[in-house]
Amino acid sequence: MHKKASWTLPILLFLLSLSAACSGDGSAGSPSGANTSGPEEASGYPLTITDAVGREVTFDSKPQRIVSMAPSVTETLFAVGAGNRVVGVTTADDYPPEVEAVERVGDYRGPNVEKVLSLNTDLMILSFDGATKGYAEDMAEKTRTKVVVLNPKTVDAAISSVGLVAKLVGEREKGRVVEERLRDELGRIGEKVAGEPKPTVFYEVWGDPLQTAGPGSFIDDAIRLAGGTNVAADTGEAYPEYSKETLLQRDPDYYLAGRSSGVTVEEISGRPGYPALGAVKDGRVTIVNDDLVVRPGPRIVEGVREIAEAIHPKAFD
Repeated sequence: MHKKASWTLPILLFLLSLSAACSGDGSAGSPSGANTSGPEEASGYPLTITDAVGREVTFDSKPQRIVSMAPSVTETLFAVGAGNRVVGVTTADDYPPEVEAVERVGDYRGPNVEKVLSLNTDLMILSFDGATKGYAEDMAEKTRTKVVVLNPKTVDAAISSVGLVAKLVGEREKGRVVEERLRDELGRIGEKVAGEPKPTVFYEVWGDPLQTAGPGSFIDDAIRLAGGTNVAADTGEAYPEYSKETLLQRDPDYYLAGRSSGVTVEEISGRPGYPALGAVKDGRVTIVNDDLVVRPGPRIVEGVREIAEAIHPKAFD
């Protein structure tokens, strides 16, 4: 791997933990892992939400100072028009560009309580592996703010969570528009790959040790929606290690890898044993923007499309 991979691994693992949390158990009710109830008047408040870990959180008015503890949530907040109210994000946040000016209040280890307090936060949204009910309640007490945990499990639920976040922050109509657009885009992708053969796909999350995306990951769901068959679908884990011997035996039609690891097509193709792979011999190794399929936010359909274009190039000519 590239030398820079040694310091990008913690961030990559953080992003994958967000995806694992969003793919894990603990959600009840709506597909996005939370339910809302409240009056139908224009203001939308007071509003009560039952979050992904079963906590009821009530808002008397629109949140004005929001901390996002997941890049996917940050992207969603900006997409629905609440970006100007985001006062804190994580060190992994890098999209949209406007987020560069926002205070960093935590990382893959969790929020910095003192920083959250200093920002007079009135809403903090969590979505990572350690966001249990007890953890959320502890953070709410320590930061003296409303804390909501999100937990979408699939691409479809991630799209639904856009509308949920929009409702939570008082931007229902903008959220409805974004959610509708994403569903339309996903439908168009499905139409293009419908009736096409389903090629086998291997997705490399990390190269040494070799790690892939299995069932319960957004990547696995994205491969399915893109019209492919994930060769690691039977591993029983969201992000398992995968042996080179099994990879060579299964010989996937396409080999995809996330760019966050710093890997290149040339590096993959030159690994011992890899020249025997059909995907290498036939030039079907592709580096994709893994942010799009790891983050369950408003760009996740772009990730599905990128995978679909890689494994069904003629369908998108």
